[in-house]
Amino acid sequence: MNIPTTWSRDIWRRAATPTIPAVHVVSGHMVSEATEHHADFVGQDRWVVDYLPGRHLTREQATAAMQIAVAPTEPEVERWSAVLGLTAAEALGYMAMPVGA
Repeated sequence: MNIPTTWSRDIWRRAATPTIPAVHVVSGHMVSEATEHHADFVGQDRWVVDYLPGRHLTREQATAAMQIAVAPTEPEVERWSAVLGLTAAEALGYMAMPVGA
């Protein structure tokens, strides 16, 4: 760990603002290095997220679901869950269940 000896305003700003891991779309798959959960493009602007089986989502909804998976402790979970039509507790409960069970 490299701790600076002099803290500038920019260093303080970066330290005070933790980043949410990125979600990437690669060949029709929405993935992140921070989670094993994923979303798959199924055509006609619809996506399927592995922990929400049976639901066809828009890209915005799939992105919200992936953001919940990569940052489940962030305050934004409430907002991301609302995009899915779920409460934060429901979304986190679905995400915590074993996939394929």
